[in-house]
Amino acid sequence: MNYLILFDPDGTATMRLILEHGISPSNVYVWDNMPTHLPLLRLLSDRYKFNVIEQDLFKEKIDMKFDEILSNPPYDDGMYVKTMKLLPNLLKEDGEFQFLVPNKILIPYTKGATFAKKSLHIDRIDLTYGSSFVDSIEGTWVCNVVGGLGKTVDKFPLVLPNGDVVETDFDSPNPVMEMNPTDFTLHNKVMRNDNKFVMHKKQKIDVKYFVYIRPTAKRVNNKLRYHGVANEMVDGLENGFYQECNSAEQAERMLKIYTESELFRYISYCNIGFTMISRFNKEFLPNIEDCCYNSEQDVYDFFSITEEEKEHIRGVLAKKRNKHH
Repeated sequence: MNYLILFDPDGTATMRLILEHGISPSNVYVWDNMPTHLPLLRLLSDRYKFNVIEQDLFKEKIDMKFDEILSNPPYDDGMYVKTMKLLPNLLKEDGEFQFLVPNKILIPYTKGATFAKKSLHIDRIDLTYGSSFVDSIEGTWVCNVVGGLGKTVDKFPLVLPNGDVVETDFDSPNPVMEMNPTDFTLHNKVMRNDNKFVMHKKQKIDVKYFVYIRPTAKRVNNKLRYHGVANEMVDGLENGFYQECNSAEQAERMLKIYTESELFRYISYCNIGFTMISRFNKEFLPNIEDCCYNSEQDVYDFFSITEEEKEHIRGVLAKKRNKHH
């Protein structure tokens, strides 16, 4: 079997494969496109006799495919997805890959989720790996994505940080900030993908009554939540999404539920890592035009939230944000 490691700045992954797993150096190949990393990799290669690929794999194809491809690529969206897109050219049809990437690959409509769904067969995603990185990489929870070539048409096992396993896919409302089984159950209950939102740029909104969700979140007590307006075209209102309402009262009530209710403060806590609100939120936020809001219980009843789930929600809201938030 031939092994390829994509991105290994100091050779740690390569040496572990050879020294700890007993893989013959002649079967190990490593590639890194950072010029500052190559001198050390070449030095280690001279000593341990593994192979360093010198071509720029982003620009050139090589006449070789691998049984196993391992990678811990840079975590910015453009680079880790770009690296995953190398797999069809480098992995054998029956080969396996393991990639350490940000868990936002689980969010529908992101570049990573879209590519993985259409071009890779995902066997499992393991979130337990994130605990090893949370102290060193602020704002990112890392997961190990395991699979091969193909398409992901069925649900796959998702190993949660506590070791529990749920079944999910790239079309489900996967929370990425709070990640235990109750969070996944709640998101499947609440994020129904049945709203009537319309995307908005800068144009005038030609309806009398509407609820509008801004594209940026509002920080309250160091926690981000949905932010918007009702029934008025205020200055700077652009790039968000809105729903027409039957009355001013309905619009104001919907806005209050989205931005102030316990349930939606919890939902925003689980899904907004930075200030920008993703397309996922626009698509999956539920239609609440028929939901009352005289008390928190009205919202919980509308979504059939159990007492145990309410306790979980309130526990999450009482937390201080961890570093990966």
